[in-house]
Amino acid sequence: MNYKLKERKQRRGSFFKVLILMMAMLGFGMSANAQITITGTVSDENSEPMIGITIAVKNAAIGTATDMDGKYTITVPNSNSVLVYSYIGYERQEIPVGSRKVIDVRLKENTKLLDEVVVVGFGTQKKANLTGSVATVDSKMLENRPLSNVSAGLAGLLPGVTITQKSGLPGGDGGTIRVRGVGTLNNANPMVLVDGVEATMDNIDPNDIETLTVLKDAASSSIFGAKAANGVILITTKKGKAGKSQISYLGTFGWQAPTALPDYIRSAEYAEMYNEALKNDGKSPKFTEAEIQKFRDGSDPDNFADTDWQDLLYQGSGFQTNHNINVSGGTDKARYMTSVSYLQQDGVIKLTGKKQYNIRTNLDINPISKLDVGVNLSYTRMDLEEATNSYVGGGADQIFRQVNLISPWIPYRKSNGDYGTISDGNPIAWIDLGQQILKKRAYFLGIGTIKYEFIKDLSLKGVFSYKTFNEDQNEFIKDIQYNPNKYHGPNRMHQRNYSDETVASDIFLNYSKTFDRKHNLIFLGGFHSEYYHYKYTYAYREKFPSNNLTDLNGGSTAGMKNEGYTRELSMLSWFGRMNYDYAGKYLLEANFRYDGSSRFAEANRWGFFPSFSGAWRISEENFMEPVRNSISNLKVRASWGKLGNQAALDDYYPTIPTLSLSNQDYAFGGKIVPGGATVYAKNPNLKWEETRTWNIGLDVGITNDLNITVDYYDKLTSDILMKVPTPDTYALSDFWDNVGEVSNKGIEFSAQYNKQFKNVVFSFGGNIAYNKNKILKLAGQNEIIDGKDIKRVGNALNSIYGYKTDGLYQSQEDIDNWATNNIQGTVVPGDLRYVDVTDDGKLSAADRVIIGCTDPKFVFGFNVGAVYKGFDILVFFQGTAGGKGYMESEAIGELNGDNGKPTSFWRNRWTPENKNTDIPRLSSQGKSGPSMPTVISSYWLQDGTYLRLKNLQLGYTLPAKLTHNMQMSKVRVFYSAQNLLTFTNFVKGWDPESPVGRGSHYPQVMVNSFGINVTF
Repeated sequence: MNYKLKERKQRRGSFFKVLILMMAMLGFGMSANAQITITGTVSDENSEPMIGITIAVKNAAIGTATDMDGKYTITVPNSNSVLVYSYIGYERQEIPVGSRKVIDVRLKENTKLLDEVVVVGFGTQKKANLTGSVATVDSKMLENRPLSNVSAGLAGLLPGVTITQKSGLPGGDGGTIRVRGVGTLNNANPMVLVDGVEATMDNIDPNDIETLTVLKDAASSSIFGAKAANGVILITTKKGKAGKSQISYLGTFGWQAPTALPDYIRSAEYAEMYNEALKNDGKSPKFTEAEIQKFRDGSDPDNFADTDWQDLLYQGSGFQTNHNINVSGGTDKARYMTSVSYLQQDGVIKLTGKKQYNIRTNLDINPISKLDVGVNLSYTRMDLEEATNSYVGGGADQIFRQVNLISPWIPYRKSNGDYGTISDGNPIAWIDLGQQILKKRAYFLGIGTIKYEFIKDLSLKGVFSYKTFNEDQNEFIKDIQYNPNKYHGPNRMHQRNYSDETVASDIFLNYSKTFDRKHNLIFLGGFHSEYYHYKYTYAYREKFPSNNLTDLNGGSTAGMKNEGYTRELSMLSWFGRMNYDYAGKYLLEANFRYDGSSRFAEANRWGFFPSFSGAWRISEENFMEPVRNSISNLKVRASWGKLGNQAALDDYYPTIPTLSLSNQDYAFGGKIVPGGATVYAKNPNLKWEETRTWNIGLDVGITNDLNITVDYYDKLTSDILMKVPTPDTYALSDFWDNVGEVSNKGIEFSAQYNKQFKNVVFSFGGNIAYNKNKILKLAGQNEIIDGKDIKRVGNALNSIYGYKTDGLYQSQEDIDNWATNNIQGTVVPGDLRYVDVTDDGKLSAADRVIIGCTDPKFVFGFNVGAVYKGFDILVFFQGTAGGKGYMESEAIGELNGDNGKPTSFWRNRWTPENKNTDIPRLSSQGKSGPSMPTVISSYWLQDGTYLRLKNLQLGYTLPAKLTHNMQMSKVRVFYSAQNLLTFTNFVKGWDPESPVGRGSHYPQVMVNSFGINVTF
């Protein structure tokens, strides 16, 4: 008998006990079928026995639960009894006993019930009662995947949410998240809350997540006010449940590999190409045929090397393993969940990797009636290693850049052990030397909650949190003697420390009431306070006696640096929400948030952010009765709201004058004395960015199997914060001002289908979203140009600016008849031909136009899954369409002597004998060549559209009878792959999510892994 039944019996009065006993005795004397014992087995849709299923006699205090084999025994009063079978997430069944003594039951999963409650700001709501635009992720879509962080696993799962993963670097492989486009010129990251407190998403073990919700429109987000303009992501972590303790273990083992690698040509072919390039430029060849033959036959590797630099670079194991142990359980009075996990992610190059340790404890206590107390504690430790170089810094990215530039005819090491070098040294030598950046990060989040219910409909809740982050970073740059003629030094040490802490509290009152059984009201009102403190310190010394002596004190005091500063920020807020519905048909919601920030001057410190929304559940109307079996849900929604933003500001004090003490010393009386000066321009009239959003939505459910959601939105961000230059005579830096305006309009569609066909459970889900972005105002200017990037009124934010091309020059006559060329220098047949847009007979900067945009127009994803008996499969695709990527010269390879390495892209180049091609002729001028990407043009703009097999899972759950004999309730083994296949027309050898096609970045990776999940 379970705990609840015992407690219920203890609460009954003695009179009631006697009455029950007398009725039972009377029934025994009147019925021959009294005290019937029923046995049976409860299984799921795959005929697997189910443990812990509750079986109760309807309208009686009699109950039991299934055992490890799904079997049960229960004694009922008589043949008229009705047995109720129930379990969370499954459809409840009621079965009359009748004359049967054996009743076997198969429970069906209830997806509608599982989806019924959705996490929203400061609480939960029934999904049917939502009036705003909200998207949720089934936690199963994140579990058992070889994910190193949460954000990377969300791509393609949420309509209207764009996630770009530009790198596979351990510790730097988180995704960039954009909700409904880019609404600001500055920080466009969404707000993330974990268990109701603002936090960082990628510190969480994905297997600890219970729910993940994205609030997309202003109506659902405005309760969070000033931080919600770019959307809100709400994450709740798993909690303990009353009942027997449960222990689960998840372990995965896998290997990473780059999703794409450029196909660089080898030395002999490069030598031939380089000779051709020199000839095209009117110069003498560099190599003779005999020397080229030495590249081919390897007869003189010291002087005619054929080095495969990529093979030397990708020597990391790429091993990745993750282990998670979860223990949970409790009683009605106290419930607990503790999770401990370990992630090891070794890089695809040496000296690079991550070790992450997570521990989380969630405790919920009900010490007395009407009082709930909760404690959530989490700690994350990351140890990061990253290979780096000896020159410009920048970590592993610069090693990749150098490997993609250094010629294959430069030897890695000569036969005497000397390193081959170019002007920047030898990238593999840096790895041999053990050149690393070491980072140690620690995160702690503590949350305490207390809730007291004064009366049935009125409760007060407080949420108090303390959050800290600390990072220690050590970068010791070693000196190196590559060979007798090449030395780089001196050695030097950079030490940095970043730390911050946040103390926050939320106190809110909740009141709910139902009138006349049809009028339902819910009120929420509260107060938020927050204090943030940031600290940075930096120290530098050089000329250490040895590369093995790395303590800071070991370096010379000459040229040493010591820097540091602190920053503080505080916020106060009032917020409220009102929900009303009539009979579940007509739904209204109003929110407000009143935020004050220390960043703004007193006159503009406070911002008011309201929202209003409503919905009509047409499916609940009486006139829908004839089609209710077909149309299970039909709801229209509409909302309007306003949100704020201050996250753009990199200055914590943008409205008040501050002094700089750096390099402000003055001479007084023949002595140098320290001083200070105002060097930063300030703006006391600065105010909040504001985002206004309209949203119209439609929810359709068909026979509870197919659910469809469609949303249209119109989002306008005004008073965008931008830095505006001061007149040169002021001698002050740029200052912040509210001078921009950006529009985002789009439509989103998602569908989910679940159906059981005999022994097969099938599911299909998909979503697609379209967004159009436009700049409306820009600091009183029409455009701001920065290299290839342009911000122009009337166009998208991330537009690319350059020349249009029209094929290649085929002859000198073609060149003579074209517009006068003032942008390429000397051109010859085979060079790119640029379009004279102004039609003035000459090519100049005035002929540049917007040639594309890096942001995709469409973002989509779909998944297909099936379960048959113990076997399961899940296939998940995601992609984007309409975005562009610009290829830098590193991506296609430069012909630049020792500092160049062309790819196979150039094999079909233009020559007098091969004019039927669109690839320009070769030039020996490297990136300065007349047809190279340095001259920004549409030719080098690549289609960033792609479709990626984001995740593939194949699993098998062992039969329950077998696992029960091993004292286990469930065992599942599986194979899981991440980023397995990519279909794209993007330039060969580069991932379409890579940052504008440059070679200076750690590549995106695929992961193949095997795992096991065991529950005790």
